Amino acid sequence: MKNKLKFISIVIGVAVLVLVGFGLGRWSLPSKDVDREISPPEQTRLAIVTYVIDGDTIEVDGKERVRYLGINTPESGRPYFTEATNENKKLVDEKEIKLELDVQTKDKYNRTLAYVWVGKTMVNLELVRRGFANIYTFPPNVKYKEQFLEAEREAKENCRGLWYPCKITGAENGIEIVNINADAPGDDNENKNGEWVEIKNQEENSVSMTNWTIKDEANHIYTFTDFILLPDKSVFIYSGCGIDTQEKLYWQCPEGEYAIWNNSGDTAFLRDASGNLVDSYKY
Repeated sequence: MKNKLKFISIVIGVAVLVLVGFGLGRWSLPSKDVDREISPPEQTRLAIVTYVIDGDTIEVDGKERVRYLGINTPESGRPYFTEATNENKKLVDEKEIKLELDVQTKDKYNRTLAYVWVGKTMVNLELVRRGFANIYTFPPNVKYKEQFLEAEREAKENCRGLWYPCKITGAENGIEIVNINADAPGDDNENKNGEWVEIKNQEENSVSMTNWTIKDEANHIYTFTDFILLPDKSVFIYSGCGIDTQEKLYWQCPEGEYAIWNNSGDTAFLRDASGNLVDSYKY
């Protein structure tokens, strides 16, 4: 009887652990292996965080705005905006931080561009590892590019945050990003429709893509309106302006100032109407 009770206790314990692990897996914290070999350099500047604006922007010393280098988090109104902002608050709010600069120190909004350290933790990298940010390394500020890539790979493999539910939705619907033509003939900004993304329905059933979105590593977002992708058909989303058809959709109408896709490399994120990740395509 004693052995039987012991066996039952073990089974119940394992079942509880499985259920807890399933429930928390979406937000489980990663290991520290990714950034254990890096630490803040000697040349940094101390500051106090006085306000957290969103997931990748803070105010320090009551006046200076700092934009995190190497990452991008969702904007207001987009899926995971609140989660990313709250996670950033947990990491930095009202704390003393160290600001590490790279080659370019200001953006067009006159915000300081920096890697933000709390103790020995780089907050930029930690947000990527926890799945609250995608990488957005842009020359010349590429000092930690490899660390960011590795952190994002780990987050994707573990379906954390932005990467949930690891293409489960896409696998069911058979919707995939199959190609991106990022380098338009001539000047991309003068030939925006030379850029395009191809999305294909690999299944036998039509799929409504109304209110689905496609986004790059920055904050360019296209939202599908009243669109159904037919079985075994592709739709091309062009970066410029034009008349929408069943096979061709146009991102920027009226015409935008700049092209969408970076020739040097970028990532497309396709999400359904609920904000779940359907597919991603990196080039």
